[in-house]
Amino acid sequence: MGSLTVHVVDDEENSVPGKKVFCNFPGIFPTHSEEYTDDDGVAEFDDVPVGTVQVYVNGDLQIEIGVGQNDDEDVTVSI
Repeated sequence: MGSLTVHVVDDEENSVPGKKVFCNFPGIFPTHSEEYTDDDGVAEFDDVPVGTVQVYVNGDLQIEIGVGQNDDEDVTVSI
């Protein structure tokens, strides 16, 4: 397992609170997790399965990222 922190910003790099961040884990046993960004535009996911993670914000695919064993990945998406 690893972890993933998603920062959501607008076109001017301002944090965007209250956005739904949906992570799809399409591996051997497909599953998903969702969180809403906090006041700083951050959504955190612990216990992320090893493999590819598809990150959606408000229903739109923003990025795919690989998460390895004990990795702490940190990504920023602009909406």
